[in-house]
Amino acid sequence: MDTGSALDASERTIHLPPVDPEERDKVWEHLMVVRDGLPEVTIVMSSNEAWRALDDLESNGGSGALTHAETLGLIVPVVESLFDDDVRELGLEFHAQLILMCAFPSIPESLALQVAFGRKIGEEQFRKIARFAVRAHNRGITVDEYVEDLRVADVIPHDRPVRLFRGESRRVPSCVRMQRAIALLRRTSALAPEPFRPPLLCVIAWLQWAQGRRAVAIAYLEEALRIEPASILAYGLNVTFAARLPEWMGLYRDAIRDTVEL
Repeated sequence: MDTGSALDASERTIHLPPVDPEERDKVWEHLMVVRDGLPEVTIVMSSNEAWRALDDLESNGGSGALTHAETLGLIVPVVESLFDDDVRELGLEFHAQLILMCAFPSIPESLALQVAFGRKIGEEQFRKIARFAVRAHNRGITVDEYVEDLRVADVIPHDRPVRLFRGESRRVPSCVRMQRAIALLRRTSALAPEPFRPPLLCVIAWLQWAQGRRAVAIAYLEEALRIEPASILAYGLNVTFAARLPEWMGLYRDAIRDTVEL
């Protein structure tokens, strides 16, 4: 089943790497296994990150079933597994996991931030998401609805992750991490059933914009909006990207030039 070919390729605004249709089918099977197994879920990460996560859970007194906040926190080592030098290749199950992760509210933004700025920003962001999730649950609404209520009331915390995501900082992101993640996420997007692609494409778009590649970033957003015209994330990023580049751009270019000269 080639779930990624609903429309003719000529209608697409970007080109993703070719993948074997059989691989795409296997990713779909992994997605169905996760769906059928809910609420239990298996989380895949590198061995190094798994041991670190286990140590963190034990040091915090964790035992038995994980809480919602603890489960969200495990997304941080999952993302860091992308940069584990001991991992030679990401399996199809890991790609399926990334596809599912990005289908949840706020995870694409958090993934982009952690890729660009490292583990600590990821941990900071997921602590906030966990707080939002608890508050949304207590009110009987979704996280998206809770965040929208904050936006309407103009009380969304303008904290460090938000400033970084909007490019309102001179802190320089990691070129190496971003380029590596873009290559991996392009393959994940190619393996994903088309309806699942927009959040992944938004992450890639943000990482391109963070490197000053605004035209490329907007092309990825156009593809996301072609698939999901009502995508709030893609629309919001499109407005941001059209307006400006990140404040760190000059320093980022200097850092790249210095690295090349070295």
